[in-house]
Formats: sequence, C-alpha cells, structure tokens
Amino acid sequence: MPTYLVERVIPPAFDIEDPAVVALHSRWAADAYQATGIVWLGGVATDRGNMFSVVVADGVDAIKRYCASLGIAEAEFKVSAVKAVIGPHVAMARDDPRYRPPRTL
Repeated sequence: MPTYLVERVIPPAFDIEDPAVVALHSRWAADAYQATGIVWLGGVATDRGNMFSVVVADGVDAIKRYCASLGIAEAEFKVSAVKAVIGPHVAMARDDPRYRPPRTL
C-alpha cells in the first residue's frame, strides 16, 4: 500500500503543550484512521503551527474520508505521496566500500 504525508494546521483547541490534550487528540486520530482502514505510523507537531502524519492507505480517497470523519475540510489538509523512506534505519554501514564520511566545515 502507498505511504503518504498528511499536513494540516494545528487546530486552535489542540494545545500541544498539554499531555492530556495530546493523548485525547491522538486517540481520536488513531480511532478515525483505523475506522477508515488507514495505518497511522505517527506524526509530529511543529513550532510553525502545522502537524504532519505519516500514513499507509489504499489511496488519497481514504485519507479524504478520514479527514471528513473528523470534520476537517479538504482545504485544511494537504496530502503528499512518499517517494522514499529515509532515516537511520536504512543508513549504509560504515564498513561498506561505498561509504565516505561527511565533509567537516
């Protein structure tokens, strides 16, 4: 199944500094994702007022159904297809002959 990045503005009622509010919103998201057949891999909230979630879904229509189930208008979110997964879990071993250390400045 394809992987997507879902971006939206943090709702005014979502106080990301309050662990209880974060837990409540995370439960709502987890339940809504599951109800629409989407696998939520997690997300982040930024200091710029946006939230990003990484999801695995059959397609963008499933993500639109998820957003609609939470009352999020289509103009309030953006979906991007993930083209590659990057991070330490896919990092090349340092003993690989193709490895070269990063430049130092």
